[in-house]
Amino acid sequence: MKLAITIIMVLTAIFVLPAMGESAQFWYDQANGYFISGDYEKAAASYDKALELVPNSTVLWNYKGRVLGMLGRHEDAISCFDKSLAINSSNPESMSLKAIALSQGLKKYSEAIAIFDQVLAANASYFDAWIGKGMALANDGNLYSSLECFEKATQIKPQDPSAWNNKGVVLRQMERYQDALTCFNKALSIDSTYETALQNRESTLQDMDQTPQSSSSQSTQDML
Repeated sequence: MKLAITIIMVLTAIFVLPAMGESAQFWYDQANGYFISGDYEKAAASYDKALELVPNSTVLWNYKGRVLGMLGRHEDAISCFDKSLAINSSNPESMSLKAIALSQGLKKYSEAIAIFDQVLAANASYFDAWIGKGMALANDGNLYSSLECFEKATQIKPQDPSAWNNKGVVLRQMERYQDALTCFNKALSIDSTYETALQNRESTLQDMDQTPQSSSSQSTQDML
């Protein structure tokens, strides 16, 4: 399945760290620049420099963990998230990132789902946890529960295309092609350049061509 792993792969925001100091801010900015450009090794090294100066920053540990995840160093990434959690044990971002690394990196789905459930018990509207839990459930073969997670995510953030895309992926796996197509179209109405949704939409149209009702389904799609 082509689930968009949006939480661990991108810096969704750049935060200014409080009382970080000029030198630490320099390394932090350097690291963010390297991350965005895709130079993850240099990003990790720069986050290390910043952490030498501000070792108790949950933001820095989380960002370093993201970078290590991109490098495929999932156990090292989890170690970073654990260090962040040692500073703030209830940080929902750190918990969700750790769960994503366990699920997407190490395929430890049950462990990941248990952490997502902890996050959601504290905040039932935490979008990233619904997305992460949905991906873990889908990859573990529990499509119906996964679909419920993505439906919840689309209700919380209806303008986030990744939630619609992931919901569409699960519906496609269930062979509910028209419903899947509606989700991919919704994602593309929000972001017309969303490559993952474009590819999934095309694959779903191909699936529909192979079904007995492909012609009627195809014409319905043309009107969307």
